[in-house]
Amino acid sequence: MNAAPTMTTAPTERAQARRQQVLDAASDAFRRRGFHAASMAEIAKLAGMSPGHIYNLFENKDEIIAAIVERDCEEILARISEIQQEGDLLQKMLEGTEQALDEHSEVAKAALQLEVLAEASRNPRLAAVVRRSQALVNERAQALIRQSLGEQAHAVSDEEIQGRSLLLGALFNGLTALSVRDPEVARQIPVMAPVMRRVLQVLLAP
Repeated sequence: MNAAPTMTTAPTERAQARRQQVLDAASDAFRRRGFHAASMAEIAKLAGMSPGHIYNLFENKDEIIAAIVERDCEEILARISEIQQEGDLLQKMLEGTEQALDEHSEVAKAALQLEVLAEASRNPRLAAVVRRSQALVNERAQALIRQSLGEQAHAVSDEEIQGRSLLLGALFNGLTALSVRDPEVARQIPVMAPVMRRVLQVLLAP
């Protein structure tokens, strides 16, 4: 009775692992070579599989980069959900300030994000994926802010909640872009962290 589910889930798990393997390889290739210069053959070599196997998982590079965007979105949503499980959301955010700044100042991650955004500006299908992902993150961020405000949330308008959410995203996304302009920005995290904590207290407190 238990054997059948194991047999049916195992291939699915293997396929999912293969997909993640391709996405990791593609992310590396897109960072180093750019979306258009990176070939499926190069991605296949980095992933350690044949190009034909990749085409069994993804129709083309557009589908791969869309999957990368969706995976990043899922990771952000999972992180927000984790924070929402905490009793004191503001304190949790304040404690994680250095880690958040460090993650958003990684040059490699920034290079990939900028490559995705550049392609999205030319590719309507990818743009739709990026905007849908951003809408999901913004919606969850607004819920996080409302939860952080607690009983005082009713005194804050929906427009202000949205404004706080957008500004929060702009701060971290701006840092990501800045890391490309100034690869040494991560060295300034000890200076930025106290300032960011004060900003978070404004955005997440009544």
